[in-house]
Amino acid sequence: MKFTILIIDDEKNIREGLAANFELEDYNVKTAASGEEGLEYVSKGDIDLVISDLRMNGMGGEEVLQRVTAQTPGVPVIILTGHGDVNSAVDAMRHGAYDFLLKPVDLDQLTMIVKRALENRQLRLEHQQLKKEVEDSSAFSTMIGKSSAIMKMQETIRKVAESRASVLITGESGVGKELVARAIHNYSSRKAKEMINVHCAALSETLLESELFGHEKGAFTGADHLKKGRFELAHGSTIFLDEIGEINQSVQIKILRVLQERRFERVGGEQTIEVDVRVVAATNRNLEEEVKKGRFREDLYYRLNVVHIHVPPLRERKEDIPLLIQSFLDEFNRENSKNITGLDSKAKSAMFKYDWPGNIRELRNCMESAVVMCSGDHITIDDLPPGIAKKSEGEVITVPLGQTLEETEKTVILENLAANRNNKSKTADLLGIGRKTLQRKLSEWGIDNSGE
Repeated sequence: MKFTILIIDDEKNIREGLAANFELEDYNVKTAASGEEGLEYVSKGDIDLVISDLRMNGMGGEEVLQRVTAQTPGVPVIILTGHGDVNSAVDAMRHGAYDFLLKPVDLDQLTMIVKRALENRQLRLEHQQLKKEVEDSSAFSTMIGKSSAIMKMQETIRKVAESRASVLITGESGVGKELVARAIHNYSSRKAKEMINVHCAALSETLLESELFGHEKGAFTGADHLKKGRFELAHGSTIFLDEIGEINQSVQIKILRVLQERRFERVGGEQTIEVDVRVVAATNRNLEEEVKKGRFREDLYYRLNVVHIHVPPLRERKEDIPLLIQSFLDEFNRENSKNITGLDSKAKSAMFKYDWPGNIRELRNCMESAVVMCSGDHITIDDLPPGIAKKSEGEVITVPLGQTLEETEKTVILENLAANRNNKSKTADLLGIGRKTLQRKLSEWGIDNSGE
């Protein structure tokens, strides 16, 4: 990493002399003849260290220090001062200056101080990056995959997490909509409080209203105590309304009011309760069609659909299957005290050929069953559920009689490569060979070896 140093001094000779010295030390150097000019560079965000004279015409070094510390915390500032201003320089140290030097400047000493300051800054930057990666990993730990669809969803989550905007997550049953909601919550500043989940389809109309908004004692038969609702419990956090398309019109109206006004009353109560809640909803229904049919309020739909995230079915992102398999294999190995190391080539092929109508939920159930049924160190096709194993039987590669073993190998590899849309990693994985082995064979056959 090549650092950039900003030198601020109203004396041209000093400014240019210091610049020449640090350019020889292989730093990027920018110079400014005034504090005001220097701060323009700082505001652009590409300065790693500032060297500033204390006494200058116009804005002095003390104000430069104050502004730099406020605008770009972590950027070290070194103050240059005359003998008569030592006390001021010491004050600058108290207010955040990294160090100060007396004029005339000892270049060797200044170079050493700059080197130490930038080493410290690099360590801080590396720590910040590592912390961000850990936070990202934690936030997205349940969103397993490396497909472009997963990467795009993660980028959207990063952009919207800190806002208060409502999010509508759509997708087939079993694709992991709740995992997306949890990632939104975990990536936001609301993660300190638990996300509140409500599975709307699992609750009757009367019970759902009470669960969402709470009730007062005596509000209805059996209400023998005050109960706080999920919206109230989610104050300062996120509420996830799963299967939002299943709720009736009367509850829809009350949810709309919470979204519009951030307030509601408990069932049977008169006190208005104000809440700060981030609403994330999910559905496997087409809500636009539900609106057209009059079953879902149009105004509520638009309030929920401020940000829309669609989770594609697993059949459209099969490149994520190996990572999901490994994750579930690790999980069920632990649960069942087994040490299964993977799947054989036939089992892998079957897993890729199957369309997974139940999506990730079905894949997870499949892996749990396979781990339980497996008696060796590799899952075979016989360990897979019958429907998945049978699906792979219909697809065969035809090899002409009399074809040599080498020609047969070439046919099998090229047919699998074509079926996998030239994805070499997936093909090598399915065939149980190394990617380098596959690349070498393609090169020997004079076939284009570029791509994945």
